[in-house]
Amino acid sequence: MSDDRISRQRSPDVEKMAEAIDAFLDAAGFDTKGHPHLGRSGQRVADAWSGDLLEGYGTTPSEALGTPFTETSGDLVLVKDIEFFSSCPHHLMPYQGKAHIAYVPDGLAVGFSGIVRLLDCIAHRMTLQEWLSRDVVATLMSELRPKGAACILQATPMCVLAGGVRRPCRIDATSFDGVFREDAELRRDVILASVGES
Repeated sequence: MSDDRISRQRSPDVEKMAEAIDAFLDAAGFDTKGHPHLGRSGQRVADAWSGDLLEGYGTTPSEALGTPFTETSGDLVLVKDIEFFSSCPHHLMPYQGKAHIAYVPDGLAVGFSGIVRLLDCIAHRMTLQEWLSRDVVATLMSELRPKGAACILQATPMCVLAGGVRRPCRIDATSFDGVFREDAELRRDVILASVGES
């Protein structure tokens, strides 16, 4: 992945994270000690961030993808409508949606669950939607050496829904490499197969 991606410098200190969330709520004017529904909020948030939301840092994309197997067919592989969530580093707010991931094998393939695990590994980090689509494609190209790979992400960012213009919207981020970049008709075919006519 590119050097501008956000890497984790050390293991999370869950206790300090919980204390920081409590301090944040206190600074926002809430009594974390005096209300039963806020008493454990700091710990809950720290557990969520150190676990589910950032669990992708615990493995590499290559490990998540799994061991490839020999595939002599050059037919298109498309795994679509994969639900995912991720965390935007700008506002520390989530975005969620569906991913459509495709590749054309050139001797190697991987199980469908490996595609889902790869998406989760990269999505469960601090990452932008545009980075996520590019990093999925880059990993497929590097690990499987296919004729081409594509990733289409359709997501709703909470920072747009809850802040700023405060409107629900769907953001599409796409990345294409190999034959998907070179062949406009094939690129159109995978877009139509994934999301239909826009």
